[in-house]
Amino acid sequence: MGKQLSVIESSQIEWVPVDSLQKIFMKKEPLSCPRVYELSGMEGETVSFQMAYRYRKPYYSSQMMVQATKNPSVRVRVQAPEGIRVKIRKVGYVPSAYPAYGEYDSDYLTTEPGLYPDPLEAMGETIQLIPFYWRSLWIDLEIPKGSAVKNGTVVLQLETLQGEIVKEAAVEIHVVPCELPALDLIHTEWFYSDCLADYYKVPVFSEDYWKIVGNFMRAATKRGVNMILTPLFTLPLDTLIGNERTTVQLVDVWKHGESFTFGFEKLERWIALAKESGFTWLEMGHLFSQWGAKYAPKVVAVENEKETRLFGWGTKADSAEYRTFLKAFLPELTKELERLGIEKQTYFHISDEPNAGNIETYKIAREMVREELKDYPILDALSTLPFYKKGIVSYPVPTNEHIHEFLDAGFEHPWVYYCSGEYLEVSNRFFAQPSYRNRILGVQMYLYEIEGFLHWGYNYYNSQYSIRHIDPYRVTDADDAFPSGDSFLVYPGEDGDAVESLRFLVLEEGLNDYRALKQLETYKGKEYVHTLIEKMAGMKITFSDYPRNAAFLLELRERINKEIEECL
Repeated sequence: MGKQLSVIESSQIEWVPVDSLQKIFMKKEPLSCPRVYELSGMEGETVSFQMAYRYRKPYYSSQMMVQATKNPSVRVRVQAPEGIRVKIRKVGYVPSAYPAYGEYDSDYLTTEPGLYPDPLEAMGETIQLIPFYWRSLWIDLEIPKGSAVKNGTVVLQLETLQGEIVKEAAVEIHVVPCELPALDLIHTEWFYSDCLADYYKVPVFSEDYWKIVGNFMRAATKRGVNMILTPLFTLPLDTLIGNERTTVQLVDVWKHGESFTFGFEKLERWIALAKESGFTWLEMGHLFSQWGAKYAPKVVAVENEKETRLFGWGTKADSAEYRTFLKAFLPELTKELERLGIEKQTYFHISDEPNAGNIETYKIAREMVREELKDYPILDALSTLPFYKKGIVSYPVPTNEHIHEFLDAGFEHPWVYYCSGEYLEVSNRFFAQPSYRNRILGVQMYLYEIEGFLHWGYNYYNSQYSIRHIDPYRVTDADDAFPSGDSFLVYPGEDGDAVESLRFLVLEEGLNDYRALKQLETYKGKEYVHTLIEKMAGMKITFSDYPRNAAFLLELRERINKEIEECL
């Protein structure tokens, strides 16, 4: 009987270390991206790279081979400096039927439908060598705080099932003996617990529900998300008029004739879990409907011992009934927030994405809660400058496409967001876009002293308008609604765990760039750091103009690390 060793020949395997900003497609062409052999990072940072691999020999189908499959399997062995934790995952591939709009700029990897690299999947004991097609492994080097390592070598080997090493690659890691400073901007990726309950088919507020919510919360904070969207009532977001989303209301409501009482036990548990998971900031769910504040959100209540939908699409935002409800509810809520000691870490929302035609309805809604929320910042995603110039909202969050208009107007609390509508020139994180277009956000937010970043899609597993639930491993575009990559950053894994995307890790790299730039600024001053960035970029960076390559970001970060170390 033959041996597996005769199938695997070192010369037929390509085993290539590449940086984290490459997206490795399964195409058969030679790998054109540059190799990486040296990396550096700061204490408390995760430094990532990839091992791209390809087997260039036809599969061997003889049943005489000691082989469970027709393609040979190998193990991955790693040697790393003691104290640095190495995590290896497979880069998985998911379909995109809608990678880009009909209009797009030249800075896309491709606009063709197909399979795209995105989920970072558990590797298992072995990997199978697939003939002729590229695959990749995602390697995280987690540098602990107080690391004793200064310089070391990470060796990655491919080993046959019989223990013979057939391929090896080495990457040098240098640790800057300085802790990466804490993130000082607010970062929210909107969290949808209803999508978790729907996907995993668990009852809302069951112990399984809370376990899964906690898992996804911790996955968010691990990568730099520090504010969480909190559904006081079921979030009035992305819902078809007349339809409703699964109820995940955290505030219990009882109606007694014309009066109300409230229970905050579920909200208290949510807040405790969020704090335990690492969140610092809270944003209360929107008090009025999306796109104009014309209706009340869905609110369920117990009346005459029966649960009923009290408000919703049939309730005008400025109706007497909803006004009465808010006058009763908001004082009780703010009292609860004060009791929990989190009033200084809490923001409120009125309505998401109002436009120029909604100024009056939004203004009415804002006035309805002005007195009760006078001590709280009101934060809303909107890009129509008159909302800000007229003083209707003090914390507008414009898109990166419009933010320079707000900056020119003397933006006092600069926030920024992007979503599916920001697809030309500016930063975003669609499957079809290069990863440097995702990571550049960190440099941009540093240069323009941004206080917060907002995105609507951490785990949105519904079609557009929440008409139906989707499997994000099969439908990545919210049912042909948005280019793939817009509506979620993590996938639902087995046992209620979040599966990270490579886009999430790249976004964290951008935040780490921001943090390192802030650290260098403490040593050399803001003017020096701004000049350094502009000199290395060869241009003035804006939210739409920036170097269109990975090399700039990689070289800039190495330079930052080097200069920080020189200052120590």
